Amino acid sequence: MTQVPWEKATEPPPTERDEALVDAVTLDQGTDPCEAARIDERHRLGLAALVFSEVSDGVLVTDASARILDVNPAFCKITGYTREEVIGRNPRMMKSDRHDPTFYAAMWRSLQVEGRWQGEVWDRRKSGELYAKWLSITAVRNSLGAVTHHVGIFSDITHVKEGDDCVEQATHTDGLTGLPNRVLFRERLRRGMMGARLRSAMLAVLFLDIDDFQRINGGLGHRAGDELLHAVGERISAVLRETDTVARLSEDEFAIVLADVDDPTDVAIVARKLVGTFCEPFRVANQDVSVTASVGVALFPDDASDMESLLRDADVAMYHAKQAGRDTYRFFSADMHTKAAQHVSLESDLRRAVEQGEFVLHYQPRIDVKSGDVCGVEALIRWMHPRLGLIPPARFIPIAEQTRLIVPIGEWVLREACRQARAWDADGLGKISVSVNLSAVQFNRRELARDIGSVLMATGLAPELLEVELTESIAMRSPQATIETLVELRAMGVRAAIDDFGTGYSSLSYLKRFPIDALKIDRSFVRDLVEDPDDANIARAIIGLAHNLRLRVIAEGVETPLQQQFLVQSGCDEIQGYLTGRPMAPDKVVTLLRETQSLLPAPVAPVGLMRGV
Repeated sequence: MTQVPWEKATEPPPTERDEALVDAVTLDQGTDPCEAARIDERHRLGLAALVFSEVSDGVLVTDASARILDVNPAFCKITGYTREEVIGRNPRMMKSDRHDPTFYAAMWRSLQVEGRWQGEVWDRRKSGELYAKWLSITAVRNSLGAVTHHVGIFSDITHVKEGDDCVEQATHTDGLTGLPNRVLFRERLRRGMMGARLRSAMLAVLFLDIDDFQRINGGLGHRAGDELLHAVGERISAVLRETDTVARLSEDEFAIVLADVDDPTDVAIVARKLVGTFCEPFRVANQDVSVTASVGVALFPDDASDMESLLRDADVAMYHAKQAGRDTYRFFSADMHTKAAQHVSLESDLRRAVEQGEFVLHYQPRIDVKSGDVCGVEALIRWMHPRLGLIPPARFIPIAEQTRLIVPIGEWVLREACRQARAWDADGLGKISVSVNLSAVQFNRRELARDIGSVLMATGLAPELLEVELTESIAMRSPQATIETLVELRAMGVRAAIDDFGTGYSSLSYLKRFPIDALKIDRSFVRDLVEDPDDANIARAIIGLAHNLRLRVIAEGVETPLQQQFLVQSGCDEIQGYLTGRPMAPDKVVTLLRETQSLLPAPVAPVGLMRGV
């Protein structure tokens, strides 16, 4: 009869630990490679024997013909049979007759095709009592690919089945999606890791988070958010095998267990499919809604050998997927922990900064191309970190958005910018308008118009001196909601501009309906318009489109006189960039307003202005 590794090791001799210590010392002092391999194999087999005998789940091993070769103590405790009573027999000796032949046919077909099967099975104990178990079966193959054994691992779930169905549903499944919840997910993962350890196999955990889910909840309401979550659960399930597990862990976070993974490449294929399944819009609240997902992947045992570490690594990898621009996946790597620790530290510091007021605003002037005068300023936030010094927004705004700290930070920016503009007006410096950038989280809040009204009343700033800027992508995420918010702001007298125009996916049919006042040409088109005919033509097209819609045009990132002259000749209304002023502290703005008549450089000769244009 074929012998399995743990058959002789079910009851390890008392001297085994001593032998292991001797082996370790021998290895440490250096020994023959063959002897080292033998000792390593002994340790591996000893660990397998320990797991086999000590786990609380039942384990049985059969040969390729389904004859039972060995069972562990938990098997005997659950079934009531002794080891001697089952050795050499077929597992069907315990069948309950509650499953028809097609059930078992599907089970063996899965074993033959995929090499694994898992599911709920009703069996019969030695006493004749029926019981329910969750069973995972895996085919073990030799180096030639032929099946030599089957390993079955099961746990008694009768206590779950005997309970009220509603209680079971609430305890183990997510009421919204019908997927396993966190409790059942951890149990499935525990069993999967145990099976992978026994078979020296690989297992993968994937964390999937819906990018910017709060936009749906905030813009379309919680019912729409629930519809989206249910649809996401269905799409994820369609990508996976029956033997895999997908669960909903929190509001918009899903977790997947891929059992018996042969190669990380296979996991990458699944991760790409998961990200790709979000390419098609979701039908939510009677409209098409587009969202993306970020996926993090951790492998057992390569990345971690215990459950908590594995889950943490998958979560860290998901965070890095978001940092990489979202709508992608990342595998865990060791250096991610260092970056994650830095992120956590910065997040903690950011919370303190909100409480202690460590932010400052700098202002970049916007110049009227006809008069050369300052016609407005854009408020740009900076973080004055007590230890790291001045931190630019690109480093901390993404963290603020993820943690929703962007809400109090955005409120402060709005209030401080309005206060400062009102102070300049009171000091006789003129009615200088101030523009404030709104994040997606801010703009999607239903209270936005009310909050802006409260700030204007508290600071005394005239509404027409405030201009809010939202990016093209934010405006187009939920066009109808965008229109409603902009209508409220216009009714108050507040102006609005679309920032970074040309970099997103605006629909002209919606653009003409947006009650806005200006378009801002993105700096990516301005940077090379002197050299690149395509960028020059895009800039001209935006200017022509805006003027036909009776909108002002502001060009960002203007750094050279040639760029300035092209934009002036093309009809641009305002320019903003290093050519006419870098972002500056409020006192520098005062000096600028009092001492400068015109910030526009003298015109340059048109010769050679546009090479190839």
